[in-house]
Amino acid sequence: MFEAAPIAWALALSIPALLRITWDLLMARGWSRWKKRTLAPPSSVADPAVSLILCVHNDLDALQTIWPCWTGQQFPDHWTVQWVVVDDGSTDGTDDWLRHSAAQDARITVVHHPKRSPGKKGALAAGIAAAVHDRLVLTDADCRPSLRWAHSLASTLGHAGHAPHIAFGASLPEGGPVLLQFDALRIAWQSMTEAALGRGYMATGRNLAYRKSTWTQLDGFAAHMDLASGDDDLFVQQALAAGLELLPVTAGPEARNPTAPARTVREGFHRKRRHLTTAPRYTMATALRLTVDAALDLMVGLLGLSAPLLLHNGGWIPFVTAASALLVRATTLSTFAKDQGLSAAAGPFAIAWGPVRWAGLALATLSNFTSSPTWTQRAPTRRS
Repeated sequence: MFEAAPIAWALALSIPALLRITWDLLMARGWSRWKKRTLAPPSSVADPAVSLILCVHNDLDALQTIWPCWTGQQFPDHWTVQWVVVDDGSTDGTDDWLRHSAAQDARITVVHHPKRSPGKKGALAAGIAAAVHDRLVLTDADCRPSLRWAHSLASTLGHAGHAPHIAFGASLPEGGPVLLQFDALRIAWQSMTEAALGRGYMATGRNLAYRKSTWTQLDGFAAHMDLASGDDDLFVQQALAAGLELLPVTAGPEARNPTAPARTVREGFHRKRRHLTTAPRYTMATALRLTVDAALDLMVGLLGLSAPLLLHNGGWIPFVTAASALLVRATTLSTFAKDQGLSAAAGPFAIAWGPVRWAGLALATLSNFTSSPTWTQRAPTRRS
């Protein structure tokens, strides 16, 4: 069968790689055009006030690490800033430590939230309720924000009732397993370029800003309160469905907010499982785009390697197109990595780790279906 028309088969087996190249080039062009827009924070804002919100549950070590850079966020003198930290039912001494810290710093508002369910939506809602300013900037205890991060992100929000309504940036791990670094970079690339093209579907909850009035307008997390996850991606999709605008923000070195990495691939795998629990709530269009994108990566790798073995003549064609697809992916990710203040060397990870990443994603998805009695509930973790 393969010998009858080897070139035709070779071209057919090259289609996934050609689609992968076209897809990535279109995304790269969209991101490049987005960067050329004027995205610098305005020189002045009508309401220079912000509430910074941090939720923590049984993670005192991380809280103590982030505390100096979170409470030390730098703003111009005319800004009014409130720091809100929510203790989500911790039992590791966080409560006592926060009481002592707040007693020494009048700027800090501590909210003690009794934990009744997995996830942080209840704690985050309590923190938002305690916020006295309309602008909100959110992060997690395992992040390491630069000192100008919060001001940079808060300044990108539009005036009350005006776009952009939600702003988010990447929060990439510093160090950790190479596969997990690539996975985080790939997710950031996909989510931010889709948002730049007007097809946003998620944001990063640890590097996120919106207004309290926006949260109230959308009725908070009521639409997906039955899920432990979704305080970032489902909330963003709900906002977009309501006609609000999502702004991906590329920050300079002085305004980055990296996160602590997962210590092992196993830990990263469990995080991936948790993140997938919101997938059944995605719109059909978003789910289809993500599925096709995932399938292309895996098909490019499999067909590129197997075609030379299946075809006596022309087997090099699928192999070369697959190699070209990986080269394009490495180039686009290198450019994006530089935009995020990383080394351009991060991009070539795609050559080795792209197909491996999606194989892991497939395993995580299958694991959710086979080992969890309720697909819509996230497995509890230390930060749940």
